[in-house]
Amino acid sequence: MSEPIKIQVSIFCEPCIICGSRPVIAQAKGKFIVRCGANANHYQTPPGMVDIANWNKHNRREPGFTPNIGHLKQG
Repeated sequence: MSEPIKIQVSIFCEPCIICGSRPVIAQAKGKFIVRCGANANHYQTPPGMVDIANWNKHNRREPGFTPNIGHLKQG
């Protein structure tokens, strides 16, 4: 597998909800995923097109709200 691609700083991406790292784009079986830059076992988007909107939806933190992250993979 090739090295993950860093997402440009000018593109808004929520940090990983588990560790706070900026996401990267990786390739999985010829398709692309957006995943945590620090740990591949944290949340990642389904394989296909680069879906930053899906990443942001699942990693959004509301002020004063502790998210239920039990359904996410943890490393």
